[in-house]
Amino acid sequence: MRLSTQAIDILEQLKKQGKQTVEELEKKGFDQSMVNRSAMELQEKGLIEVEEEEEITRYLTETGKEVAAKGSPEHKLIERVDEGDKSLANLQDLNLDVALGKARQKDWIEIEGGSVALTDKGKEALEEDKLKTRLNEKDFMQKDEDRGLVDIDTEVTRILVLTEKGEDLDVEEVEEDFNVEARVQTPRIGKKHFYKEILGFAREKFVEMGFQQMTGDFVVPSFLNFDALYTAQDHPARDLHDTFFMETPAETDLSEYGEKVQHVKETHEDGWTTGSRGWGYDWSEDEASRNVLRTHTTAVSARRLHEIDINEEELPKKLFVIGRNFRNETVDRTHLPGFIQLDGIVVGEDLNYTHLKGYLSEFFEKMGYEEFRLIPSYYPYTEMSTEVQVWDDEEEEWMGLGGAGLFRPEVVKPMLGFEATVLAWGLGLGRVAMKAAEIQDIRELYRNDIEILEETPKWRPSNGGDR
Repeated sequence: MRLSTQAIDILEQLKKQGKQTVEELEKKGFDQSMVNRSAMELQEKGLIEVEEEEEITRYLTETGKEVAAKGSPEHKLIERVDEGDKSLANLQDLNLDVALGKARQKDWIEIEGGSVALTDKGKEALEEDKLKTRLNEKDFMQKDEDRGLVDIDTEVTRILVLTEKGEDLDVEEVEEDFNVEARVQTPRIGKKHFYKEILGFAREKFVEMGFQQMTGDFVVPSFLNFDALYTAQDHPARDLHDTFFMETPAETDLSEYGEKVQHVKETHEDGWTTGSRGWGYDWSEDEASRNVLRTHTTAVSARRLHEIDINEEELPKKLFVIGRNFRNETVDRTHLPGFIQLDGIVVGEDLNYTHLKGYLSEFFEKMGYEEFRLIPSYYPYTEMSTEVQVWDDEEEEWMGLGGAGLFRPEVVKPMLGFEATVLAWGLGLGRVAMKAAEIQDIRELYRNDIEILEETPKWRPSNGGDR
């Protein structure tokens, strides 16, 4: 029998000391890649078997720890509603997007006219926050991991064990071999990152649909990031737990927005001429001037509304942006402080919800998803608001990719300067990229892991798109 020199060395180690892990052989000075190659060679010769032991550890993320200590957002919501606090405007201190989404999913609440009411299931759920109880009892489930409450560490140990044939083989009778047919590493060639490939494909599809691409700065005044989008100045999303405020430059002169600053101020305070009652507080221009790292690309959409000149530009205007945003998130398997979002708006005078559904339907069909749906949701600056979901054939479940809706009059009229309908959406394509590369950790999207990049095939929509 012929074996490579390295395989003979590993075989001798196993004969002397019995079964060993790859890590144990590494500690004896053997290179890991050499051990793995030798193991493959010995296994092909029937001299060893490679056993794998998988150890899985599940633990609470920072979000999970908060739920275990203080309760789930949806349970806190139904408690507040039961206490009589039923107006959405008064519930802004909660993690409202998650609370409303989960409570609706569990059929605990109904929403009508900006007011929340408990269903019979919701009243029953008041008795116990089962999610909080289960997390404290460490009774973790897959849906907890999907929700970002639980993270997982998987450690695989590879053990090399001699077969009967390997035990009986006399190493001194083995001839050293240079195997010209041995498997070699595939040559590395230039290749676009799979995430950039997906983002580029999405950009191409919107251009084909007649959209113009917008661009914008990472550093923007709170006026664009929050105030123009009718987010109250005491909204929890504006505090340091979610937003990166700039030290230099700390502020932006808002004079370039002219009378629109006053219009936004009056809209917040009493509704201005939008038909709204506003938020009912004293709006501060100093607060609106504070610079932040933009938390969503909707800030770019807000600025573009300001720039549209009805005397020079024809409607409808179809615009989109793909860009990076920043939030003060605890880094884990599903969260990063920087993420990429695809934002789109259509500005016109005779638009409605059917048009919104049509644009998104065409886009997702081009992206390879045969089924998508819009389900009722809540966002501060759109009414009506919907969550965008696509059907995942592999997982056989609906996958959320973002939100959509019609900008509220409190957003449109102050910044655009005239009454119009604005369709809007914000989508995250990170989950599409993670599925394409078969990775479970969002951090891998940005690590440029050579093995993942080489093994991930060139991305194409699952139904071939319209190419």
